[in-house]
Amino acid sequence: MIFPKEKIFIILILSIILIVSYPLLLKGNSEYLWGPIKGNLRKIYYVSIFLVLVGFVPFSYYLLKTNDLNEKEIKEIFYLLILLISASWLWIIFSVIFAKKELNENFTRFIIVILLLIVSLSIYFLMKVVHKNNDLKKHFIIFIGLGYAFFHTFFLDFILWAYLVLFQ
Repeated sequence: MIFPKEKIFIILILSIILIVSYPLLLKGNSEYLWGPIKGNLRKIYYVSIFLVLVGFVPFSYYLLKTNDLNEKEIKEIFYLLILLISASWLWIIFSVIFAKKELNENFTRFIIVILLLIVSLSIYFLMKVVHKNNDLKKHFIIFIGLGYAFFHTFFLDFILWAYLVLFQ
């Protein structure tokens, strides 16, 4: 089956809303949310964020061009992408709430950590869905891109950023 164009359109619109909302929501709070991440470490984050975006290009191309997905895999990919985008959007909202100290800090910290875990696990499960349907050699670049996205969201965001910003 071909990945339905209307699902791709929904994912695209939600992704654009997410990307556009980040600078709007971060206005005046971005430095606080970087916390002690400064200098070379912040440059590494910038490069890594760029690599995550680049890493999703082969996966996006795959969704546009593949016709070897079954209905269950299409649903899994669609819902995982919706979960990924929603958790990313909620992460920025709760991070701003944390920065402004508008809710109980422990509660907000807990929600942020859970959201970061959901983001990284969404990517992990996307990799599993794509892998079970494809030959690793044939789609190696997709696994590299999604694998790097998982590395960034799990190790740099869920573990390092959360530790440095939320628990220091």
